Amino acid sequence: MNQPGPMTKLLALYDEVDGLCETYNPNAVASIRELSRAKKAQVGASIMVYGVYNAGKSTLINALLGQEMAAVADVPETARVQGYRWGDFEVLDTPGIDAPLEHEAITREQLIQSDVVVFVVNPLGVVEEEKTLDVLLELVLAGKMIFLVLNCKNRFDPIDLARIKDELRERIQQKAGNQQVLAHIPIVEVNARSALKAKLENKQNLLNSSGFPKFESDLAGFFASVEQKEIVARVATELRKFLDATVAELDKQQDQSSLKRLDRFYSEIARREIDIRQGLKSLIDAKAAYIGKSTITALNQNIEVAQDRVEQLIDQANQQICSELEDALTRLALDAAEMLDDVIREVQVQRQAYSANAAPDLNAPEAKAGQLPESQGIDLTLLESGVRQASGMLKAEHVVSVLKLGKEWLPTLFKGVGPVTMGKVAEQIVGKVIPVLSIAFQVGSALYSAFAGDPEQQRLNEQIKQEAQERERRDQAIRAFADETAWEFSQSLNAMVDTHLKTSFAEIKDKLQSLRGSLDQDQRHLSEDRERLVQCQAAMGEYA
Repeated sequence: MNQPGPMTKLLALYDEVDGLCETYNPNAVASIRELSRAKKAQVGASIMVYGVYNAGKSTLINALLGQEMAAVADVPETARVQGYRWGDFEVLDTPGIDAPLEHEAITREQLIQSDVVVFVVNPLGVVEEEKTLDVLLELVLAGKMIFLVLNCKNRFDPIDLARIKDELRERIQQKAGNQQVLAHIPIVEVNARSALKAKLENKQNLLNSSGFPKFESDLAGFFASVEQKEIVARVATELRKFLDATVAELDKQQDQSSLKRLDRFYSEIARREIDIRQGLKSLIDAKAAYIGKSTITALNQNIEVAQDRVEQLIDQANQQICSELEDALTRLALDAAEMLDDVIREVQVQRQAYSANAAPDLNAPEAKAGQLPESQGIDLTLLESGVRQASGMLKAEHVVSVLKLGKEWLPTLFKGVGPVTMGKVAEQIVGKVIPVLSIAFQVGSALYSAFAGDPEQQRLNEQIKQEAQERERRDQAIRAFADETAWEFSQSLNAMVDTHLKTSFAEIKDKLQSLRGSLDQDQRHLSEDRERLVQCQAAMGEYA
């Protein structure tokens, strides 16, 4: 369950069809394999995991890797920096704070070269750990991107955890003086031990409750820079061009336009499934970002009605996503029926041409079996699918009859989400994020004292520095809540869309297999291989 990066995912897609590429395009496969090998060997940005020796650094690394590779010890024994591959990146384990001086020197050298520092602390007592806070602030002021991880070995009450976060932010502010640094230190809480157990035992619910998926997503998202996207896009373009050439080579082995028309129908269905998923993912991301920004506005404008406003935002966006999904499936059902019409017309034309040139002898063995000569590639016995007439004879129009059946079941397969599912998804999101809203504003009176009471009294009682710090902490708490809300919305809606599309398209693919059953063995293999290549090519469109 190692978190794959975009390059890793892209190359994994190609690996699935590498054997087919060797079969149909052997002369060109060597260069593509070399490209894939080189990119797999190239490690991207480096992530250094840092912190005191008993904070759970190695457990966190093992949870990232999905297996127990980093050594876990009760005392700081590591005298070197150990690297591990995580997706497209390298994760570095370090001796950490409070290690022997010679170990710390090694760590300092590596800190300079690292792109991101995952700073792991134990929430209990971290506020009082002067050296830990000093090192943390030093890294921030040096321009390092920090992910501060509160590794909760035992679950905290949400209010207590929120209070610990606020106290930690306040201590960082005290050390930073007049510099505003909180925006550069996101604080994420995880239970690394539970996350590792969940990955080793494949328990998704336990993984979700550990807080680890969001931590992984935030970490991977930081590296999604424009430069890296361009590199991945260039590789995706090369792979898609190669697959396009491979499909062209495969098509040379098909000698009937009706078979090619049927294959194009399969290919278009595969493309549209991926297009719908990608389109909805983009829409969900946009809605999630809007919810996040609107949540910040609502909390700043009127705290008392903020909860109602957030619930309204989630409900409206949820309905829009579900409606778009239903509309997309309806359009596809209509388009698929029209495409199937094209296949039917093609078959009819070929049947007429065949009848005019060589009418079958009804007394011939193959005619009695309901078959055309093998050269035609059509086996009517397999295509019959329950439409054999009482006479036991299969006629030419039965091919068309079976295809027409496809038009009848298309609309029933591409069905919408329904109000019950829509309501459950919205309730799930609201149930997770709304309790956090009340917590955010119960952290302590000091957090919001700069915004309460008489303005004149505030100027008498509070210094400008304290007011600025409290405002910064308040803004940070609001941003954190807005981010959590957007995250829950995005995760829940994407999961719903993915599940719904998989169910719908799995059913239609099973149905399409009955149409492919009309082909002889060689042509059926060609058709199935072509569909795999085209589907892989379409999936790569996400990275191009």
